[in-house]
Amino acid sequence: MEELKKHLMTYLDNAREAVLWKAEGLSDSNVSRPMVGSGTNILGVIQHLATVEYGYFVECLGHTVTDERHLTLMADEEASADMWVPAEIPRTEIIDFYRRAIETANKNIAALDTDVPATVPWWKPETRKTTLGRLLLHMNVETSRHSGHIDIIRELIDGSTGLYRDNTNIPAYEPAAWAALQEKIRNASHSR
Repeated sequence: MEELKKHLMTYLDNAREAVLWKAEGLSDSNVSRPMVGSGTNILGVIQHLATVEYGYFVECLGHTVTDERHLTLMADEEASADMWVPAEIPRTEIIDFYRRAIETANKNIAALDTDVPATVPWWKPETRKTTLGRLLLHMNVETSRHSGHIDIIRELIDGSTGLYRDNTNIPAYEPAAWAALQEKIRNASHSR
């Protein structure tokens, strides 16, 4: 089980780093700019992921979250309060909030075995009772899913693409080759 826990943590840490990397190099306006109808934006997703880290790896393990930003968001009556950041809150505060959540989560994870019981009150009653191992798996999926959202948002903002800072996993095409590929794909979609 320790080997599995190690692998789950490696994947989770990679996804967390990808999330933070996608926010680098953008203006404050662009990092918080909604790019789709739901209002999804990079800084909001990062803030959301911080609340989720605290939720799953602190509260669901029977501990109390003391982080003021988290408590403020959880007390907000607006259902989507964690998905956007008011202009008066600096991006550095949100990035720090996510890093604090990760640090706290990692301390709790390191201290426990994967079979330690956990309770997720917002899950369906029949699945609420679970384990740290399942929470690790869930957070891998959650963080990777949101990392994918951020990938698309970042590409819409400035065309940047890539999986990780040190491995973009994207062909090194010139702009003309990308345009040709997009046209090829567009033609195929129109032919369906």
